[in-house]
Amino acid sequence: MKRILASVLVVVFVFALSGCGAKEAKKDIFNLVEKNYDAIVTACENKDSEALLAINGIKEVDIVDGYVLIYCKGAGIAPSSQDYGFYYSEENLPVGVFDGQIVCSNSELVEYENGYRYLDSGYNEFYTEHIKGNIYFYSAAF
Repeated sequence: MKRILASVLVVVFVFALSGCGAKEAKKDIFNLVEKNYDAIVTACENKDSEALLAINGIKEVDIVDGYVLIYCKGAGIAPSSQDYGFYYSEENLPVGVFDGQIVCSNSELVEYENGYRYLDSGYNEFYTEHIKGNIYFYSAAF
């Protein structure tokens, strides 16, 4: 019985760390933005954190240098954790985002898959992808 339980726990752990969770998080955030697009844009333009936090699925909001950074969900335990969210860019420029901060500028990003990524000097990876208008998806793996 202990072996079966241990095997099940290993499978659950491996699945939790796999890319399936990342794909689902990205899909959820794209859907959240699409469903609430007008309300999100209005709140971002007015820098109205309370209006954003009232939208189901948004957990934290930070406003930094013309960007409204919105955290939606995270998964894992460091050193294999990921944060997911989206941000509004007044100038419609992608950046690297993590923990309510901008970790790299547009000029430091390189094209990757459907968006851009930045690898810092350690093992951290930041990815961003355009969703719609001035809104971008982000993930941060650390």
